[in-house]
Amino acid sequence: MGSFINELRRRGVIRAIAGYLVAAWLVLQVVAAVENAAGLPSWSDGLALIALIVGFPIVVFMAWSFDLTPDGLRPTAVEGMTAEPTRTLDYVMFAAIAVFCGLIAWQLATRPALFTGQRPGDTVALVTPASAGPPATVEVAPPPELSVAVLPFAAFSASEDDGYFADGLTEEILNSLASLPDLLVTSRTSAFQFKGPDVPPIPEIARSLNVAHVLEGSVRRSGDRVRVTTQLIRASDDRHLWSQTYDRSLDDVFAIQEEIAEAVAAVLEIVLDEEARRQMRNSGTRSFEAFIAYQRALELWEDAHIGGDFSLLDEADPLFAAATEQSPDFFQAWLLRSDRNSHRMIEMSEAPEPVDDAVWIELETQRVAMLDAAMRTAETQAQRSIVAANQILFESDWTHANTIVFDSLASEDCLNDNWLQTLIVLYPDLDQRLAYAERLLVCDPLNPEAQLFHADTLIARGDYEAALSDADRLLEMDQIGESEMVRLDALMGLERYDEARAMLDENWLWENYRLDARLGNADALSASYEELSAEGDWSALIVNAIAGRREEANAVAARMDARPLGAVSLIDVIIGCGCGAPFDLEATPNFAARIEAGGLAWPPPADLGFPLMDAAETP
Repeated sequence: MGSFINELRRRGVIRAIAGYLVAAWLVLQVVAAVENAAGLPSWSDGLALIALIVGFPIVVFMAWSFDLTPDGLRPTAVEGMTAEPTRTLDYVMFAAIAVFCGLIAWQLATRPALFTGQRPGDTVALVTPASAGPPATVEVAPPPELSVAVLPFAAFSASEDDGYFADGLTEEILNSLASLPDLLVTSRTSAFQFKGPDVPPIPEIARSLNVAHVLEGSVRRSGDRVRVTTQLIRASDDRHLWSQTYDRSLDDVFAIQEEIAEAVAAVLEIVLDEEARRQMRNSGTRSFEAFIAYQRALELWEDAHIGGDFSLLDEADPLFAAATEQSPDFFQAWLLRSDRNSHRMIEMSEAPEPVDDAVWIELETQRVAMLDAAMRTAETQAQRSIVAANQILFESDWTHANTIVFDSLASEDCLNDNWLQTLIVLYPDLDQRLAYAERLLVCDPLNPEAQLFHADTLIARGDYEAALSDADRLLEMDQIGESEMVRLDALMGLERYDEARAMLDENWLWENYRLDARLGNADALSASYEELSAEGDWSALIVNAIAGRREEANAVAARMDARPLGAVSLIDVIIGCGCGAPFDLEATPNFAARIEAGGLAWPPPADLGFPLMDAAETP
């Protein structure tokens, strides 16, 4: 062995290999660095690697067979191989060769796309067991090239506040990128589902969110110093396109979000004009304390809406208040804080006891002030449209309701607001509503609320087969109850009554009642009518309407219409009934005035068709 190594050294093979390794490494680094800036195709780095692999044995052969002399290349003279001691440097050289070969093997194993040419969007064969028959082919729709998901940054510090700070910084970077009109940015709700140590690989995350790129990073805080490390990854080949580490004090850490957004825009070749830079600078807040308070409040706000326990909004309120005190221009904090007062007022309006006027006035005054502050701090027309929808829904004059909804639906921003979607139920243009619902699923694909809104829109349009697919998707999201209701409505719309009945347990009184009403089975309805109609006005109005008891339905609707926020409660009935107009406008003069002033749809477009209700005589 020693004599062979000595012969390699005598012929200059080891020196040639070492030089080739250094040159190959430099070539790969240069190609990776200039690929995007020079507009080279995405497979350029793979082509360079293949060329270097092919060149390696040629270099070894030339070094073994020839010597470079002043007279040019000459065949290497053959001498006897003497067994001189092998030097340490020889072993180092052979170790470097082994590392190089190992890197080649790793590239082949982890980045087959470099060598196969397979890209997202290609038709691929799914591997199946031999007993399952021939493999199926699946068309994978490629994500938009200018698309990115910002995953929640990992907090590498012990303090609980640092976790909230990392979330806040992530959201600020997301908002900065979202201000770029040419870039599709996944909404926070979907991106933050990949939080924690046990997340899937980047390509899998990107497929779930249907994006071409993923931005991830980490935050480490020590005293008043913060280190932020971030990297942009191309999902198609899991390649890092850009990475950077920032060491800042807390006072100037907020400049990082703009720097990161500009770096991502540069890598993706998005041209930033001065207006785009201004929007990035103005997005979010610049207060560390506001960061922490808002993220704590947002966690409570999300838990309240997921679990339906709106008492959690009382805990979130002082935290939202702290965020706006530290950062008075914090739009999102103002908007979300007003939600607590909205829910409190709805609860008071629907309660059987009389409304406490003093408490009502205080809640309404606070709510108006918060929404005025949100409108004042809104940066975009989309944000102003959401605030306007939150304002007008709780007012008595709906004159501009149609325009507000139109502006909201026409926006390209990722707008997902519960009170806006309540008002949308009465919007007459179902094509525009569907386009809006589909945009929500593009920017927020893992948000159950967006999926449910899309399903409800399909039901309203009569696209029942497509709604069944949404029911499956909701089930995948663990939204069991929502999935079952969508499926029931879709099956009733398709007149697949046996399937609808088969999915219902006999104890499901509400669902069986609706199905019997859809079948026009008046005798079956009487068994559970008394129990269901006694559950409250919402239930009483629906069971009377779909059973064809028009007079009783109008009486309940009139009672609801007389309450301070009866119009909001009546819309909630329309959503739950899915029966078009469950009452006559003559019975609800306050609601009727709002509908007429707002130019909204009556009867509402969603109507599954309940024959007993349709046969009832209108007083």
